[in-house]
Amino acid sequence: MNLLRTLPLILLASSAVASERSTVSFSIDNDGVFGVDQDYTNGLFLTYTSGAITPNWLTNPMSLSFWGGASLDKYEFTLGHKMYTPSDIESTTPMINDRPYAGYLHAEFNYISLHPQQAQRFNLTLGTTGESSLADQAQDIVHGITGSDEPRGWAYQVDDEFVGSVGYLSHFNLWRERAIANTDWEISNVSEVNAGNFRSDVSTGFMFRWGTDLAGSMGAANIDNENPFRAGMLGASQGGWFIFGGIEARYRFNDITIEGDRSGVVDYANRNGENPSIYDVTLEEKQASAVAGFAWYNEHFGATVTATAKTPDYKEAKDSMYGTGGLALYAFF
Repeated sequence: MNLLRTLPLILLASSAVASERSTVSFSIDNDGVFGVDQDYTNGLFLTYTSGAITPNWLTNPMSLSFWGGASLDKYEFTLGHKMYTPSDIESTTPMINDRPYAGYLHAEFNYISLHPQQAQRFNLTLGTTGESSLADQAQDIVHGITGSDEPRGWAYQVDDEFVGSVGYLSHFNLWRERAIANTDWEISNVSEVNAGNFRSDVSTGFMFRWGTDLAGSMGAANIDNENPFRAGMLGASQGGWFIFGGIEARYRFNDITIEGDRSGVVDYANRNGENPSIYDVTLEEKQASAVAGFAWYNEHFGATVTATAKTPDYKEAKDSMYGTGGLALYAFF
């Protein structure tokens, strides 16, 4: 199905095959699968997505049904924790030309609207960095259990600050065709914009998927190295599987995990007669990300494995590429 045939469908469709199930999912990202412990090193996400809801006067403009297509709409809540570290976590002094320690404990509130040809998500994220994020304690516990290197530099992490962002994400089907053995292949555009004092950026890219019931799982797989699979957006499918891969370009305007104040570094530099700015790094505005993965699910539960890669978030980075592996487990009720 080409783009010209897709546009009328989303505008004129009178019904969408949809499930009213709610979804609970647990996801983890970690770079340990690549034998490293640096940059974006770990992420944990617990998510509840409601069953089908009816848009009200406030949310109606965020629904695809408002613009002419029958949609399945949902609310979603995520409790998440992200952790960023320099390349040498055993160093007891701040690192020059390396990523700062940073943690982010946050809650997401999402409004999701799904259609076989398009999916979109409106997002509000609120959280905290610094000691209040509990990243120091979390890494100590995990590394103590696994016998990994002891992190010694959290005294120099990004300071406590209440941060957040608002965002919009869109998946739009560009081409979907029948393939072999009752499967389809699909190419879609994935675009996103975020604004806030946590991060602000714009991005766009393309995703390829091959599998079953792709119309019912539009939007579940994302081109993102942080929580790349959103099981709550499987709402219009009773079961299936698909392989996916995508790449995107991004322009980032600000990132507190790179540019945030670090009073611990300032105190250290002052004690040693140094200029604190020697420990600063510079945001790399032009970035790119890639993702590949496999998702399988039935009407009760499912699992997804992913691998991601991204270019550096800061200009002084020693490596040209950073990666994580991910696992998402989810159930439908």
